[in-house]
Amino acid sequence: MPVGVWNVRESLRALFKTRFEQFDSMDRAMNYVNTIFEIPKRGWIENSALLQKAYFQRKISEYN
Repeated sequence: MPVGVWNVRESLRALFKTRFEQFDSMDRAMNYVNTIFEIPKRGWIENSALLQKAYFQRKISEYN
């Protein structure tokens, strides 16, 4: 088995053994991530299609 696969598997195994965090909103989750990583929130959003959709997709309630 290649070392890369082993490393990813063991990292995920260790991750799933830890207690997870739960947040009320995307903003609170992103603020928490911002305390862990040095990448600013704007950098995460600019480089992630998923976060862009979560932040900028119009809600159906906005059309009423």
